[in-house]
Amino acid sequence: MKNWLICGVLLIIMLCAWAFLPPPIYLIGAFMLFFIGYSEYQNSGSPRGAVQAIQNTSQAPAQSGAATAQVILPEREMPENIPADLKCPSCGASIKPTDRQCNYCSSNLQPLLELPEPAKLAALEIGKTVRVIHPQKGEQTYQVRGRLLYTELWQASRGPNIPWTPTGNYYAGFALEPDAYLLNWQERFYLLETRRALTDMDINRDFMPYAKQFAQSNQTARVQFSYDGAHWLMVDIGRFAIEFEEGEGLHLRKGAIGRFIHSKSENQALVLDDFQSGGSGGQDTLWRGWQINENEIHF
Repeated sequence: MKNWLICGVLLIIMLCAWAFLPPPIYLIGAFMLFFIGYSEYQNSGSPRGAVQAIQNTSQAPAQSGAATAQVILPEREMPENIPADLKCPSCGASIKPTDRQCNYCSSNLQPLLELPEPAKLAALEIGKTVRVIHPQKGEQTYQVRGRLLYTELWQASRGPNIPWTPTGNYYAGFALEPDAYLLNWQERFYLLETRRALTDMDINRDFMPYAKQFAQSNQTARVQFSYDGAHWLMVDIGRFAIEFEEGEGLHLRKGAIGRFIHSKSENQALVLDDFQSGGSGGQDTLWRGWQINENEIHF
């Protein structure tokens, strides 16, 4: 605005005194008017500047894409060769590299792999039997076939260049027989029974508009959407990495990094896992099942 005022004053002076000004002075004044006007146009008035400002505003994402997020995980020492037939030194029973206690004689063990304990279900191990109160079928008995250890990720502040790092919270998931998946995340427990692969197009069309709306409210808005014949309420969104895997029947591998969307419809649950591209250890997957209570899990 200040530059435009200067242009106006110079123009008035030149119009009023054009007959009295020598040609060189008049020419210098004309050049000054041109350069001041052009500078003002470039800085604030050009269409290019306006478009760029709109792009900068509209491109600030609520949450980084799964394919582009920077993730920094702690390095853990892993033994090069882990024997497949580990035995308890006290009784000779088979043990696993993560066992801290023998399941047969209760002797304390030094685990070959030092891993953090999950917040819940830490004592549920491969081979154990777990009884779960199914919302429709009543008490069901399952055998644990495999286990995944999840680490929760967070950003210190929002931005595409801010890396995601572990929060220090760890949660466990269990492959069960008959075919099901038992998952704990924070204070929620899921018994998931069916899963199917999704594409990025599926996720962007059916879930991401609602996840972005939920993220922009700092996960406080009541965001609802329709999917697969039911109305769902967005419960939680975030990121995770798989810290460790063991056993059989698992759908993920150690090192998988992705984001999740958890939704519910009464006591039904949808759990979406959207993994980073580049072979990060997981197929984009949608689980459907039930949200259950911790006191409905017995082992």
